[in-house]
Amino acid sequence: MLLEGNPFSPTSLFFYGTLFLVFRVSLFVDQRGFAKSLYILMPQPTYPLINSGRIEVVDALRGFALLTVLFTHFITAFSGYPNFFTDAQLASLPFPELDQIILKLNLLLFKLKSRVLFSFLFGLGFYFQIRKAERLGMSFRKTFVKRLFVMLIIGLVHAYLIQWGDILRWYFVAGVFLLFLYRLHNYVILTIAFTLAFVIPASESVLEMIIPHSSPSGISVSSVQQAFLSGSYWETVKMNTLIEHQHYIDPWYFIGYVSNILGFFFLGLWAGKIDLFKRATEYLPKIRQAFIISIPVTLLGSWFFIHASVPKEDFPIIYQILHSVGYRMNTVGLFTFYLCGFILLFRQLSFRRYLEALVPVGKMTLTNYILQSVVAVLLFNGLGLGLLGQIGPSMIIPIIVLFFAFQIVFSTLWLRYFHTGPLEWIWRIAVSGKWHPLLKKDQQIAQ
Repeated sequence: MLLEGNPFSPTSLFFYGTLFLVFRVSLFVDQRGFAKSLYILMPQPTYPLINSGRIEVVDALRGFALLTVLFTHFITAFSGYPNFFTDAQLASLPFPELDQIILKLNLLLFKLKSRVLFSFLFGLGFYFQIRKAERLGMSFRKTFVKRLFVMLIIGLVHAYLIQWGDILRWYFVAGVFLLFLYRLHNYVILTIAFTLAFVIPASESVLEMIIPHSSPSGISVSSVQQAFLSGSYWETVKMNTLIEHQHYIDPWYFIGYVSNILGFFFLGLWAGKIDLFKRATEYLPKIRQAFIISIPVTLLGSWFFIHASVPKEDFPIIYQILHSVGYRMNTVGLFTFYLCGFILLFRQLSFRRYLEALVPVGKMTLTNYILQSVVAVLLFNGLGLGLLGQIGPSMIIPIIVLFFAFQIVFSTLWLRYFHTGPLEWIWRIAVSGKWHPLLKKDQQIAQ
């Protein structure tokens, strides 16, 4: 269970108070009353979501998705907390209770939500590419397959030679399905998306309890730390490979992970087919409704996930059903909250000016995604500062804030002088087989 023991202990009350505060702030509740909290739901002067042919709210969402990825990876996977810490290291951290609270908030607010946001946006982006190719009369299948294979290569290099845990390889799998099924009726696609994103992942952990299976042996904390802190690049590559293959041989992890990615990939396809962003004004009443509904769904799912209403020891299967369904409700609810909230906020000038800071980061999604892993290696591995097992989430949060601020500045300055990000540029050349200029012309820079 997420919070063990007394739900009214100081730690639990602080946790629930923080979670409640997050939702209150996200609804913009202030001392002037409840009406102000519905500001973004009321008719207001609006501004277009599309600028210079690009849907800027999608780029801003990509930037936000990268921020959630940064939180998830740095707080847990890349820093090793808590799975790759020894008991002595956990006990020596200066703020252990605060670290646990941050870990739990990350689990509820960002972990898995980063994956589904990323998957949704990649599915949406791939559909844009297909539609663009069809509009230009190009053979989109050949180009699309090339894009997928280049992404697969980048993903494999990332997972094995830089940092384990890459998601790009699974977009290759999802993209193949999209290539053959994108012409299906919108309702069929939406049904497939719901089944893959919610039904199968929610059932997976329950079936895992019922169906006999042998779990793969775990990797010891000492072996992970010895490899990653050795300062040897070869030892790092070997441990990346070992962790990746550990996931491959666990069928339940594989089913839940890939199914979740596929589901939101198809949801992105569905959003593209109905022109959700280009026809946002037309869909605005439904977007507002979805935003409102997402709040109780998220809170109810979070409650079931944290405190399943039956004893685990007496009713393990029922407990697991409530626990699993609750987490999926939390994930789908928060995904809807983030997506619809972004669309609503981006239409208001007073909020849009702040969210636009995320646009340059989103335009360089691939570059910034890989850059986060490179910096993580330099921070936590022996190839750099070797902080693995040394600092907890409370000390990592300031690093995340500073680094993401750097990514905003870096992306903004880069795109002032260059057409696209460096890895996006390489991807484009690899797919087209033609040289594309990267540096903008002097007169364009002057403007």
